[in-house]
Amino acid sequence: MRYKHLIILLLLPLIITANDGTKSAFIFVNVEHSPRIEALGGSAIAVFDGDVTLSQTTPSLLTQSMHNDIAFTFGDYFSDISLLSFSYARNFRELGTIGISLKAIQYGEFYRNDNFGYNQGFFSANDQVLTFGIGKRIYDKLYFGTNMNLLSANYDSYVSFAILSNVSSTYFNAEKKFSATLLFKNIGRQLNPFAIFNESVPFEIQFALSKELAYLPFRYHLTYNNINNFDIKSPYKLREQTNIDTGQLEIKDESIAKTFLRHVIIGGELNPFRKSLFIRGGFNFQRRFDMSIISRPVMVGFSWGLGFRLSKYYFDYSRSSYHISGIPNNFSIATNLSTFGL
Repeated sequence: MRYKHLIILLLLPLIITANDGTKSAFIFVNVEHSPRIEALGGSAIAVFDGDVTLSQTTPSLLTQSMHNDIAFTFGDYFSDISLLSFSYARNFRELGTIGISLKAIQYGEFYRNDNFGYNQGFFSANDQVLTFGIGKRIYDKLYFGTNMNLLSANYDSYVSFAILSNVSSTYFNAEKKFSATLLFKNIGRQLNPFAIFNESVPFEIQFALSKELAYLPFRYHLTYNNINNFDIKSPYKLREQTNIDTGQLEIKDESIAKTFLRHVIIGGELNPFRKSLFIRGGFNFQRRFDMSIISRPVMVGFSWGLGFRLSKYYFDYSRSSYHISGIPNNFSIATNLSTFGL
């Protein structure tokens, strides 16, 4: 009970939740840095196997098996945008497992031009997310976790901060090699606006399942995003058709089945010969529907990656097809400091 103040602090964003305005700010908090998550389609909240990079989003995945684990990730995003992150976890017997991470997005430098087009120098833009989390087993196969995210967005002279929290619960059955997670993501509010009015934050609820097959070294992952909002189709990709009788443009309504599939992300991991090599793949329906071009859909929505262990280090790589014009690459290296006597 002596740690109850820490739990209250991490749950603080729940208390001060308030969404003002009609537009969401801080969308960058949803940009995944982990190559494993990206390889599985962009979500892996039910993977319960001690991967410290997954705890940045899902605090209930923090377990004592992560004690002294550390990981670094790098992402080559769109248009020379760089993704950087760091994660570390440490177990405390009475309290649980504490995790800390830092994510940063560097957009580079931009020309600052006045209203007449004359150059006035350069300015930079960047985002950061500092996360403190705690995870603990609360009953047999049930785990609970919460974190506090401190967000900072800096675009030239425009600066804004926010405090958000993720709260999750994970059920893990080791005998059946099955896990399920319910995640309440981005609960909180903007602390100070960029200009005059506060904007809302990208709150959502997610549910996911993960299971390893009994006679095949393969694990599948199934995620359903945005439980709290069914219609998540993009307003920027409306299919129009001309009514032959009236000559007017009409918007073709999307089927319920397609609207439902937008929420679904599927992924799988193959562990050949059950050794230190993982081959991963995933498919994101929403990316496919919103980001593909009708004439050239190619592999938009698909992602793949590799993971392997070499000595004391774990390496992961992913390549995700977001759009025909951009395919981000993510890398990570992880190890356990205890193996070095630290």
